[in-house]
Amino acid sequence: MIYYLSLMESKLETRLLKELVPSYAARYTDDYWDYCYTEFLSDAIERVEAVNKHDFIAWDTMVKGAGNQLLELRKRNPSAFLLLFASGRTNPMLYVRAGVAPDALVLKPYEEEGLKKVLDESFELIADKLSKTRGQMISVYTGHAQKYLQLDLIDYMEARDKKVFIRIKDQEYGIYGTLDELISKLPKHFMRCHRSYVINMLHVDSIVLAENYILMKNGDQVPVSRTYKKEVKEYGIENE
Repeated sequence: MIYYLSLMESKLETRLLKELVPSYAARYTDDYWDYCYTEFLSDAIERVEAVNKHDFIAWDTMVKGAGNQLLELRKRNPSAFLLLFASGRTNPMLYVRAGVAPDALVLKPYEEEGLKKVLDESFELIADKLSKTRGQMISVYTGHAQKYLQLDLIDYMEARDKKVFIRIKDQEYGIYGTLDELISKLPKHFMRCHRSYVINMLHVDSIVLAENYILMKNGDQVPVSRTYKKEVKEYGIENE
C-alpha cells in the first residue's frame, strides 16, 4: 500500500490533485494507493499521526500554520516524497532549513500544465524509489501461506517462545530465527533496545529513559534495558 496525503489551500486545488494524482499513480506504479485530501491542517495532522509513514505528501505552506509543521512532518515521514507548494510571500527559511528538504517545489500561482510537468518528474522519481525498495522485505509464514512484509512498515520485533514476532500496528507475525540473525540484515534505523526487542526508530513516538521504556507511534510500550540505554540515547540525540 502506498500512502498519499495532500493539504491544499482551496477546494479547487484539492479537486485538481484528485483528478491528476491517481492517473499518474496508475501510470507509474502497480501498487494500491491510499489517498487523503484535505484543506484543513487539523485533519492533515490527524492523518499523519494515524499513519506510520507516508510515501508521497503534497503540502501547501499557504494553509495557516502549515509552514510551522514542516519540521515535525519531516521527522515523522523522513523517507516521504515531499512536494511543497509555496508563493513569493512564503519565507524560504521554512523549507530550505536543515531537516525539511522538499523533493519538489511548486510556486503559486501556477498553471495546470506546469503542475503536470512537476507531477511527471515527481512520479518518475517515486517509481524509481519504489523499485529500489522492493528487495527490502522479509518473508513470513501465516498458517499455510508465505507473506512478504515491507521492512519500513515494521514497528518492532520481539523474541519469545523460541520465535521472533514481528509487529506491524495491531498485527503480529511469528517467524523462526533469532534477533541476532535478523538485525544483521536490517537497515541501521532498526536498533536493539533490549535482549528481547529490536525497534524501528522511525516509528518511535518518544523515548522515556527515566522510566526505561520507548513509546511507539502505534501506542505500544517497549522496554529499554540498561545494556542498550546509552546507544538508544545517542541515537535520539543524533537524530533530533
